Amino acid sequence: MQNRTPTDRRSGIDRRQTQNEPPASYERRRTIEPRQPEVVEIELSPEELIALGFDTTPKPNRP
Repeated sequence: MQNRTPTDRRSGIDRRQTQNEPPASYERRRTIEPRQPEVVEIELSPEELIALGFDTTPKPNRP
């Protein structure tokens, strides 16, 4: 964020980390919110798992 142009109006401060005044009428955020990661489950074949370094052979039961 060090290479800003003079026309860049962003301050670089994360507004979610401060609780100052109520948001303006155009901003609906009321509290600090963590970012929610997007999680997608994918199906992989045994060959793809082996290619990624996972061992798909069942382990013998140990007492």
